[in-house]
Amino acid sequence: MIRTPKILKLPNFRKLYIAGITSELGSFVTETVLMLFVFKLSGQNKAYLGILRAVFLVFLTLGGILGGPIGNKYNRKKILIFCEIARIPLLILLFFFQNIPMVIACNAVIAFFTGIFRPSRQAMINEIVPQENIKKANGLFGSTVAILHLVGPLLGATLFGLLNGINLILLGDLLTYALGLWLLSQMIYSDEREVHTQQEGLFLEIKEGFKYLGKRKDLLAINLNAFCAGLAIGILIPLLVPFTIEILEKSERHYGIIMAFFGLGGIVGSWSAEKVSHYLPHGKVPLLTIIIETLIFIAFVLNRNFPLSCLILFIWGYLVFIRITTQMNFISDSVETHFLTRVHSLLEMSFIIPNISGGLLIAILGEKYQTMELLLAAAVLFFLSINLRLPLKHMRLLWKTEPGKVERVVQV
Repeated sequence: MIRTPKILKLPNFRKLYIAGITSELGSFVTETVLMLFVFKLSGQNKAYLGILRAVFLVFLTLGGILGGPIGNKYNRKKILIFCEIARIPLLILLFFFQNIPMVIACNAVIAFFTGIFRPSRQAMINEIVPQENIKKANGLFGSTVAILHLVGPLLGATLFGLLNGINLILLGDLLTYALGLWLLSQMIYSDEREVHTQQEGLFLEIKEGFKYLGKRKDLLAINLNAFCAGLAIGILIPLLVPFTIEILEKSERHYGIIMAFFGLGGIVGSWSAEKVSHYLPHGKVPLLTIIIETLIFIAFVLNRNFPLSCLILFIWGYLVFIRITTQMNFISDSVETHFLTRVHSLLEMSFIIPNISGGLLIAILGEKYQTMELLLAAAVLFFLSINLRLPLKHMRLLWKTEPGKVERVVQV
């Protein structure tokens, strides 16, 4: 018999968790379907996949840049509710206008509000969960996102192959937003920070976030590593569909299977992150995992066997979600409450901005170079950008640092 995680007995966290996972599931399914939809409408043109990805990430980054200071300045519950409401009419537009420009535009604006949403949601976890349970909360969110990485693309690719259109998928996504909106409105949450931070400007907030990052070289290393991974993955994601079809000679359904194995590895990684942290505390796990990820990327690109590709992505998912979960724990343990949304926002920016560059590169070079040439270049660049920095001070500090824990006032 499967037991409900004890942490879900906290009413506020349970509502935030269910709202988050249902919304994310709909988003993962819809994102997969829209990518396949655009690939089909464009006559299998890789450049359009790059454009779709790059524009999506530009707006996600803009939202993330504003999301940190907005989450620090205003009531976080109200921000989450507003973002849920704002995304609904954009999905409705796609029922009536299903062409490439409209798909790219609506997907981009939805991403903007998602970028604002995420830093506040992540920071709120630290305010509604007792500090001794923060790692369990982060681990639960991490493992659930990993499950969605498994279920979302597999379900999206399968539904796209079975259905003649995308309307039913869009309807399902709308229902997840509606459920999330209802759950968030039921949360009992008061935000005392409004009185103290109302007068601070957004650009000052952003500036203060960068200043804080400059003082914490261990956090700087995490952000730079995320930047390198973001560029490599920004090139990889738009090319996964053509890689599956052209190189592995499989179908769109097999693309969903490959992504499902990545998600399955992520589930195992998130579940084991807390135990691994006992043996390698602080910043050691995020550093080791990203080093191994550079080797995994090269192995994935050089392989031509579909079952082995699935295994490689399983291992990669395992490493990525151990890294993500331990990074969240590291931030939760050592960053003051006043800086939480800004640090989470900057970390998202560090990953997403190079993701945009990767998508733009595919948009520009996708029809000029072969899929394999682009993937191999991305793998080598990722390997060099991480491993050549290992002797530098910020990387050594990430391995050695032992930050103190921050005490917080919690609203359960």
